[in-house]
Amino acid sequence: MVTKDILNPQAEPRQTLKPLWLFFCVSAACSWIIWLWPLEQQGPIYPSLFGWRLGVPFALIKLLIGNCVPGILALVWTVFEGKQHFRRVLSSLKNWKSSPRSYLISITLPCIIYLIALDIVLLLFPAPHTFPPIKEFFKSLLMTLPFGPFWEEIAWRAYALRKLEGRYSRFASALFLGIYWAVWHIPLWLVTLNLNQSNRIPVLTGAFVNLVAWAFIFSFLYHRSSDSLPVVILLHATYVAASSQAGAVSPYRGVYLLEISAALSVLVGVVLSRRLHDKVSNLVPLDRTEG
Repeated sequence: MVTKDILNPQAEPRQTLKPLWLFFCVSAACSWIIWLWPLEQQGPIYPSLFGWRLGVPFALIKLLIGNCVPGILALVWTVFEGKQHFRRVLSSLKNWKSSPRSYLISITLPCIIYLIALDIVLLLFPAPHTFPPIKEFFKSLLMTLPFGPFWEEIAWRAYALRKLEGRYSRFASALFLGIYWAVWHIPLWLVTLNLNQSNRIPVLTGAFVNLVAWAFIFSFLYHRSSDSLPVVILLHATYVAASSQAGAVSPYRGVYLLEISAALSVLVGVVLSRRLHDKVSNLVPLDRTEG
């Protein structure tokens, strides 16, 4: 019996995706419950990091825990699925010896996109503004790195993307994961963004499209770096830091910044998604027989 063509020889063998669908459902449910759970205790804690004494509100801690849940669940899932799955995630996590160019792209690409978007906003809508010190960018990068970026990339790229590519092409896998990733973020956006009746739909739509586009960028860089998780973790942290610092420059133009950055991200995502598609379509189809 001849099976379907193998589109991606580097992916996992073709297998049922029921564990992955269950993982998606449980991850979303756990994160959403944590994010949306009403918090009775208020007030910050004051950790020190590299000489900085930071006040971290309990509400932020709750949000960070929700961000970390998918990565923790992914490790649990791989343990139950078998040692080989767990080792694959760890091998991707330990694969830090990628090319310097991959690390350079992971740092510069988000900064370039958001800097261009910010310049366009300030050109179209002139307003008094101040740029935060460069140390604020690095502080945001260092504070973000061990939480959402680290644990999310274990879940989305090292586990979910690899599983999807065992069944679908790289293009389709990046698209599906991007849609899920954006849906997963919606409750987080609802509790963290300043939304009202007039801007709720534009902001959520822009954020959704933006994240789907970035899913293609993440997927491209992940494969370009030979499945190096440290590269996409750094990309994720830089993306968060660059977007937050750009938003701080002109907070009253946040909707425009989001829409313009989303448009730029879509352009980059389209170019890179075509490269993902070309890499798949150029492969010689292989037939596999089953006994």
